[in-house]
Amino acid sequence: MSERKAINKYYPPNFNPLEAEEAARKLSKKLKTMNRDVITIRLMTPFSMRCLKCSEFIPKSRKFNGKKELLPEKYLDTIKQYRLSIKCPRCNNMIAFRTDPKSGDYVMEIGGVKNFVEEKPEEKLPGDETLDETLERLERQQQQDNNQTKNDDHEDKLEKIEKRLAKLQKEQQDYEELEALRRENISKMKKAEALQEKSHLSAQEESQGDEEKAELAFRLFNAQKADGETSGPAVHITAAPAAIPQKIRSKKKAKSNALGVIVKKKNRARQT
Repeated sequence: MSERKAINKYYPPNFNPLEAEEAARKLSKKLKTMNRDVITIRLMTPFSMRCLKCSEFIPKSRKFNGKKELLPEKYLDTIKQYRLSIKCPRCNNMIAFRTDPKSGDYVMEIGGVKNFVEEKPEEKLPGDETLDETLERLERQQQQDNNQTKNDDHEDKLEKIEKRLAKLQKEQQDYEELEALRRENISKMKKAEALQEKSHLSAQEESQGDEEKAELAFRLFNAQKADGETSGPAVHITAAPAAIPQKIRSKKKAKSNALGVIVKKKNRARQT
């Protein structure tokens, strides 16, 4: 009996317990869902929809705990199709939609309706044609394409030359207009500076004339005051005299030496 129970187990040199635990978890999850057709998953709504029972608006990319079911039919016998079902967050109504590999979109089945339905133009496929008809059609299309490319090349060269000449003429015209505007702006700026200098000079001249008039009036007032003190009554002066008479007694100032001492000179006649 003891031979069947191994006490020691072999672990290889590259054994990693974390990787082994993760692999075991994945395997157990796969075994649980392997034989089940309906699986509970976490999904996001691929488009905006509206519930038919309570008219609740469900936006795009809202998360739900939904169910995924594998359908028996397949597209082109190889691509699987799935049905996804969720519950309305307001009234718990079941809303189901399935995948459509042919159009690369989802098709609403029950419980809701799409808010925006893109209308694609129906492509008209050619009817059943034989191999000879197909070859003739392809040859005809290729010949038309070759003729069109030749004509386009010849016309494109002339059109390119004409467009280039027109572009050069337009650039030259724009450059001339810009030069004229620049010269006009420079002349306007010069005129404005000249007018500003002229107004400044005139203002200076007016201020100088006012100062001279004030100074002349002040001199006349002083002269009138001095004449009034000496002669008695004031005399009105109609015009400015050439020289204003003033009686000023000049006193001789005593000379001082370099040390600042005042030296007074005595009369020699009195000393003798």
